[in-house]
Amino acid sequence: MARVNKIMLADAPTLKKEAKIEDAARLLYKSQSGCVVIVDANKPIGIVTELDFVRNAVSKGTILKEPVSRIMTSPVTVMTPNMKLDEALKTIDTKRFRRYPVVDNGELVGLVTKKDVVNAISDNLRFHRNIQNTVLILFVLFEFFVFVLSKYLPFGA
Repeated sequence: MARVNKIMLADAPTLKKEAKIEDAARLLYKSQSGCVVIVDANKPIGIVTELDFVRNAVSKGTILKEPVSRIMTSPVTVMTPNMKLDEALKTIDTKRFRRYPVVDNGELVGLVTKKDVVNAISDNLRFHRNIQNTVLILFVLFEFFVFVLSKYLPFGA
């Protein structure tokens, strides 16, 4: 089974905890990743998603000059680069987030989304199903030729 490091975005958008909410908004717009990971010495301490902006910055009228730590989700649920995709899917099912920082030895190395994991698993299943269908076709052809050969060739007669 494939691992998270094969599907993760290696260059996750990051900001320091001292950054302002408006900085996070600009980075969200530029990165198109749907989130910004908040780091302290390259260790993820929080995450700000588009939904955090809707819930906090827009609906509660939070001022854009305030620190991003005011609206970030913390602590953050992380994945590791060597995590198998089925383990990642279990984490997604239990935690119910859509974006996860990928951490190796405590340091941020990437970002993975629910969509990435589900699509990779789906592609993997499709590949294995195609292999099974090919083997089945080969088996049927083999059986057909054995039947034809036993019917029309004299074996031991």
